[in-house]
Amino acid sequence: MGLAAIIVLPAPAHAATASFVKTSEWSSGYVGTMTVRNDSDVTLTSWRVEFGLPAGTTLGSHWNAQLTRAGDRLVFTNLSWNGTLTAGASTSFGWVAEGHGAPQGCTVNGAPCAGPTRVDVTPPSTPGNARYLAGPTTTLTWEPSTDDTGVVEYQIFHRTTLVASTTATSFSMPTPPPMVTTYGVRALDAAGNISPFAPIHFGQVPDSTPPTAPANLRIGGLSQGNLAVRWDAATDETFLVGYEVYLNGTLISTVGGTSGYVPYHGYGTYWVRVRARDSSGNLGPYAEVGLAIDPPPPTPAVR
Repeated sequence: MGLAAIIVLPAPAHAATASFVKTSEWSSGYVGTMTVRNDSDVTLTSWRVEFGLPAGTTLGSHWNAQLTRAGDRLVFTNLSWNGTLTAGASTSFGWVAEGHGAPQGCTVNGAPCAGPTRVDVTPPSTPGNARYLAGPTTTLTWEPSTDDTGVVEYQIFHRTTLVASTTATSFSMPTPPPMVTTYGVRALDAAGNISPFAPIHFGQVPDSTPPTAPANLRIGGLSQGNLAVRWDAATDETFLVGYEVYLNGTLISTVGGTSGYVPYHGYGTYWVRVRARDSSGNLGPYAEVGLAIDPPPPTPAVR
């Protein structure tokens, strides 16, 4: 199978961070140092650090950067010799200040100097010990899922239909008539990541028919160190509990929805495979897509 796409991605806009320290201080001012670091996997070819100083603090001399002003903002850009930063490399510039105020509203290449807020791409765990308790009403109950940022709700499905959402770890409903069917409960976190379903069988016996393959598997854009992956739902004759997402043969995550993420490691080839799992443990065939991320062409030499 050929690669689905060949694209060129520039260095992410949030590839750099900048950190400030007062390297010396006295009664009327201080020496400040700002260190710019390339936190991406690709070479950064320029940087721009902007910030303001609070009232009562003014800038004196500066070094190792070009200074311009945009209103009350100070804009420092690289010089010819310190703009190129390879992966993990850093450089510093500094200034003398009158007053003691530290930089405010600092950005580097348009993003916060401290770096972007981490994107949560990890789905919650599957709810545990899912079962039903029969009585005047039927109660579906389960053990809570775990998540790195916290579960915000549980969704209860009857086959492919959403029945209810709850923040509790149980759900009561009228006792259904005698039937052979399956319900499922899955967890959702604040970032929208969805756990695989925990199935709850009503007289349902295991089956041996696997789900279909997911359709229209595609790789989306780059977001803070991850590539988004999406697909159209597979089908199953009993109950589909989730999908396994692989990158270059390694299982990355198991999710309950039709999207996920794989880590971005810079230029290279990305083979993504996704397959569905049903409530009997049957695994469907893989859907597969490849993506080559090539570096940009070299800059022509100036003659």
